[in-house]
Amino acid sequence: MNYLKTGLLLLYVTACLPVSETGEDDTRISAGELWEAYIQDPDDHTHIPNVSYAGYRRSEVALPSEGVSFDVRDYGARGNGTSDDTDAFKEAIAAAGVNGGVINIPPGTYRLTDILHLNRDGIVLRGAGQEASTLLFDASLTDAIGHRRSGSGHATVWSWMGGMIWISPDDAFDGDGQPAGGESWRHTTTLAHLTQPASRGEAVVTVDDASALNDGDFILLTWDNPADLSLLLEMAGHPLMSRYDWSGSGSGLTNMAGWQWPVEIERVEGNQVTLAQPLRIDAKDSWNVRLQSPGPYVRGVGVEKLTIAFNTPQPVDQHLEDTGNNGIYLNRVIDCFVSDVTIHEAENGLIHAAAKQTTVHNLHISGSRMHHATALRVGSHDNLISDFVIETEVRHGINTEKLSTGNVWRRGVMHHGTFDSHRAMSWDLVRTDITVHNDGLPGGGSQAGPFLGRRVVHWNIRITNGKPDWIYQPEVISLGALVGVQGAAVSDRTSHAMPDGDKGHIIADPDQTPVPADLFEAQFRHRTGYAWPLD
Repeated sequence: MNYLKTGLLLLYVTACLPVSETGEDDTRISAGELWEAYIQDPDDHTHIPNVSYAGYRRSEVALPSEGVSFDVRDYGARGNGTSDDTDAFKEAIAAAGVNGGVINIPPGTYRLTDILHLNRDGIVLRGAGQEASTLLFDASLTDAIGHRRSGSGHATVWSWMGGMIWISPDDAFDGDGQPAGGESWRHTTTLAHLTQPASRGEAVVTVDDASALNDGDFILLTWDNPADLSLLLEMAGHPLMSRYDWSGSGSGLTNMAGWQWPVEIERVEGNQVTLAQPLRIDAKDSWNVRLQSPGPYVRGVGVEKLTIAFNTPQPVDQHLEDTGNNGIYLNRVIDCFVSDVTIHEAENGLIHAAAKQTTVHNLHISGSRMHHATALRVGSHDNLISDFVIETEVRHGINTEKLSTGNVWRRGVMHHGTFDSHRAMSWDLVRTDITVHNDGLPGGGSQAGPFLGRRVVHWNIRITNGKPDWIYQPEVISLGALVGVQGAAVSDRTSHAMPDGDKGHIIADPDQTPVPADLFEAQFRHRTGYAWPLD
């Protein structure tokens, strides 16, 4: 064991000292010491994942501000709040979709009665400001598509998917305008196989044949999910996770063929492929890691500077019976963004499913009651939700699920909700610099799998109502860290979706503002030398 690993192990042992009977934390490590250990090996730290690649184009460039302009009024939109402007918007979207372009939405209230499907690269819906341009949806997904129930029939699918602004490729709908296929990435062919193992933190892999690979391609790195549970246990982290009821409560994960991680190829040299970001998990021979085509996706689509509102809000009185007053849905997208947007009186505000490297910035969610404020679902990786305000009474809060990784929630104010996991073992995630009135609930199906996987970090979190559950709860943390959590004592609550026992968590700087105060900002600055966001 080298000096670095020995130092990390000492930090781990010191950090995992027990909490005293009085609830006072007895750890001897500070956030600053933890940060210093992280920067020695940012891509392979034991407890803190490197999430600095999250966001539009890995946050390395500013959000686009230029583009060929298409004004919705030139296509007949009135913006008076009563005329139906749906056809005008669809015509503008079709025109912009030829080569990409900005659909300008001047001040006004635009009544819409159908889905706006953004299905081509580079389309941007751009209003004149959140207080100026309003898209008023006088319809729900049930009105537009129909009342659709899940396969088991226990819920409407609109309770977790779809949006009246639906961002996805063409094959999301069939010829009858009905949702087609699933929400996951749809690989079409295998392009190459790894011929040598690679470790977490490495960015160069060796393949058998690179002839089908090019610089700048997005590919799916795909791992087999063997029956010995070795892949899932690696993602789960701590050895205690082997005690989980994988065959029953975890069957939703054990039955999966494999795990998919979309990533950009930076460079191809012979049979060596350099990835644009380092591996999140080992690539072992026994996991048959291969490079596959990601199937159809859209890239560079944006929604900004406007309000999305619903004319006939549906109170969420019965769980999982949502009618589909859903705001924005990003499905099979890469490098997309939502900026300076208010979503008012929605049942579900913003939903990601199979989304990679998106930025959500300056999101304001308002209204009476709702189901999900935001949700990151179904293999969504390296997405950034920053500078958000949730005013609505929300059942859940900020959600993650289904083996999603690398996601960041930062600089948020949550008047309601919680740090929601819908199980299915998301891992390698960071929530940082957030104020929360912790009154929401987690969710997830009975066979969805563990609550969370390894390296989950809550850093500089301010709880305003003294309730720690789901946020300051060591039982749901496996090889992760709870740093600078303020306003509540540590929860001693166990979890129905995690095995009992200390799974290697770190607690540091309780009831203090940690330094650095924003873990994502610190990681991004350390990697690039720049502050976020880039101008």
